[in-house]
Amino acid sequence: MITFKFYKLSKVMLLAITVVIGLMLSNKNLSHSSDTVPVLSAELASVDAKQLACVAKNIFYEAKGESIIGQAAIAHVVLNRVAHGFAGTPCKVVYQKTVTEQKVTCQFSWVCAEKAEPNKNDHKYKVAQQVAYDVMVHDRYNDVIPKSTLFFHNLTVDPSWPYKKVAQIGNHVFYSKAKKSNVNPKKKDNR
Repeated sequence: MITFKFYKLSKVMLLAITVVIGLMLSNKNLSHSSDTVPVLSAELASVDAKQLACVAKNIFYEAKGESIIGQAAIAHVVLNRVAHGFAGTPCKVVYQKTVTEQKVTCQFSWVCAEKAEPNKNDHKYKVAQQVAYDVMVHDRYNDVIPKSTLFFHNLTVDPSWPYKKVAQIGNHVFYSKAKKSNVNPKKKDNR
C-alpha cells in the first residue's frame, strides 16, 4: 500500500512539474509576438519592435549566409540611411521604392521580389533578429562600417556605382555617397 501511494504521489508530482514547465514556456511565448526579438520591455521603450522586425527581415534576406559582422554592416546601412534622411524609420528605408513610368526600383531587391515572411523559427532568422537587436538596442558593431556608408551590393553584381568603396565584408561591397576618385595613375613614358 505504501509503495502504491508513493508511486501515485510521484506520478502526480511529475505531472505537476510538467504542467508548471509547460505554463512557463507558454507564458514566455505569449509575452513576445512573432515579430519581436525576446527583449526586456524596458529596452523596447527605446526601440520599436516593428522596426527591429524590419531590420531583422532585411538582414535575413540580404545576408543570412554572412558572418555576424557582415549582417551587422547591413543593419548599419539601414540606420545610416535613416540618419541621412532617406526615410524616417528603418521600416520606411527597407520598403522604400522609386516608381517611374518605366519601372519600380526597390532599395533592397528582395522587396521588389515580394519575398514571403521568413520562417520565424529558422535559425538564420533568429540570428538576424539577434543582430538587429544588438545593433539597434545596444549600438554594437558600430565600427564595422563608417556612418557615411549608405549603399552595398553583393559580389555577384557590378553596378559600377560612382560612389566611394569603403569596405568589403564577406560577399558584400559597401560604399559611401562620396564620389570615387577619378585620379588616373601617371602612365609610364616609354620613349
